Amino acid sequence: MAELTKLNGNLVMLGYGLVGQTVLPLLRKHIRAATDEIRILAADDSARASAEAQGARLIRCRLEPSNSRESREPHLTAGDLLVYISVHVASLDLVKWCSASDVIYVDTSIEPWPGVFDNPALSPRERSNYLSRKAMLALARQIGPDAPTAVVDHGANPGLVSHFVKRALSHLNEHRGVIGPMPRSAREWATLAHDLGVTLLQISERDTQAADRPKRTNEFVCTWSIDSFVDELLQPAELSIGTAEAAWPDDAEWHEEGCGSVYLGRPGATIGARSWVPSSGSFQGLLITHDETLSIADFLSLRENGAFAYRPTVMFVYHACDDAMLSAFELEGRGWVLQPALRSMASEIVSGMDELGVLLAGHAHNAYWYGSQLTIEETRRHVPGANATSLQVAAGALAAAVWAIRHPRRGLLEPDDLDYEQCLAVAEPYLGRLVGEFTDWTPLQGRGRFYDEGLEHDHPWGLGNILTREWHQRTPQP
Repeated sequence: MAELTKLNGNLVMLGYGLVGQTVLPLLRKHIRAATDEIRILAADDSARASAEAQGARLIRCRLEPSNSRESREPHLTAGDLLVYISVHVASLDLVKWCSASDVIYVDTSIEPWPGVFDNPALSPRERSNYLSRKAMLALARQIGPDAPTAVVDHGANPGLVSHFVKRALSHLNEHRGVIGPMPRSAREWATLAHDLGVTLLQISERDTQAADRPKRTNEFVCTWSIDSFVDELLQPAELSIGTAEAAWPDDAEWHEEGCGSVYLGRPGATIGARSWVPSSGSFQGLLITHDETLSIADFLSLRENGAFAYRPTVMFVYHACDDAMLSAFELEGRGWVLQPALRSMASEIVSGMDELGVLLAGHAHNAYWYGSQLTIEETRRHVPGANATSLQVAAGALAAAVWAIRHPRRGLLEPDDLDYEQCLAVAEPYLGRLVGEFTDWTPLQGRGRFYDEGLEHDHPWGLGNILTREWHQRTPQP
């Protein structure tokens, strides 16, 4: 039986799509609130029957910049927990209000109001995750470390992958025969990554879930939030550049001097990248922007005299399920006009898994992958109406909610700031097999078979070998 965590106030959810419907039974199982009634604020009531079946009350409530405060205030009071699992409501505004109202807060991604990520009138940098995260970190400093806890960006990725990184680093440390206390501070973790020789860290995800109802022409199909996935496809690719890199694409622009992170001048949907997972080996995915590519790199960086002494290259390489990849290619072919038919896959899935982990590379043992292999069969054992992707995100949200209740006044935090062992202890039962595996594969393998331009033979894990697009080298800034 799951250990119950006591919440002194009430539990309120904002959003009730596929992930919301997956996380609700987990919250019911692990959290005991002041009252049994869980309130759900949703923009429509299409899932009202599902909410009521779980003993929750769905309140139709569309939050907008003009009514956001007035719409949420009647449903939240001091001591409550707000779990935000949706899009099109600004996380920054929610955190500000929760902090002032003594409400604990958790979300799975930092979201803006509509009209940012998909707005062609804005520059690539203005549509970046870097700026939205920068604003959130500024708010963290403003409200201080003793404010009501607000855990942002804590789903699967961003979220659980930050804890996978720490566990993978601990495994590599044990593999070299070092047994002893693990790092506690960011600097200690960064020192460990440096001493191990990790030059590249990929969030590596391969989704093989397949349905008995294939994608049709002019239909966008996905295993999680279509709105969120489309935003990410349209946003500029972003990654953090490590100190081991000799060159990078000529359309890479620093967000600001000394930050160590760049955005490219093209949407992530158009940029391929190579990665590896244990089940099927190497694959080509898309270079998608995600906040963890920024936060993990910052967490594992060492600075001396204002400059980086060590920083790993960090990126997210995502091969969505095959129907979702076809949907992304079709979206580009339609001139980035979204297909008229939309479908989040769930009950029609008949096979496959979501394999989500972190690939730590460049060290003495080449590369090590650690993460979750969650099949659709295992998923349905826990939540019958879910898919593997939604359950991984829900497990991350659950872990953040439990941690926040147990630590109610820690201010605004990212996943890297939380205790990875405590969070994984809550999430692990819902992640299928947790696998750690070494590989001798590098992104150079097979690259020179038909062409050799731009490859970095003396640096197997360099960007020139990973990115599978037209490549132009740029010499790093001094």
